[in-house]
Formats: sequence, structure tokens, C-alpha cells
Amino acid sequence: MDFTAVDLRVGTVVEAVVEGDALRLTIDLGGVQREATTHVTENYGPDDVRGTQVVVVTNGPEPVVLAAVSPSQGAVLLRPDRPVADGTQVV
Repeated sequence: MDFTAVDLRVGTVVEAVVEGDALRLTIDLGGVQREATTHVTENYGPDDVRGTQVVVVTNGPEPVVLAAVSPSQGAVLLRPDRPVADGTQVV
């Protein structure tokens, strides 16, 4: 697999709303806002993610927010451990 073909970026969640069993997120990727839906409601509500940074696949048809999925803990968002500029590339 060619991982260089996947564009991973860090963005800040500026808005989050519950949509069925998922969260619809508006993410600032450094001057460009994109919307993504993620199924992490077993661990997160809108207030838990608003204002936090997440890792996003940006070059697919729709942005994809990355999470680690554990049978015992459910979906856990992947996030930088320190703030970085929105739009920073993950390598």
C-alpha cells in the first residue's frame, strides 16, 4: 500500500451535532472547513469534541476522521497530544 497517497491533516472541530448514531463534525483544516460524519457517539458527545483537534483523511471523496476501534472501548479518536496549526500534515 502506498501511504504517501493518503493525505492526513490535523484540524480543529468547530461544530459538532448528533445525527442519528453519529456525530456530524465541521472541521477547520487551516482556512478550509469540511464536514465529516463519524460513529463515535458511544464515547463522545458534541461538547467532548468541539474545540479539539482530530486527524482527518482529506483527499477522498469525503473527509474521514480517524479513530482506533477496540472491542472493549469502542471508537477512540486519534488526536495530536499537543496543539498544532490546523492543516498540519501527518507523516
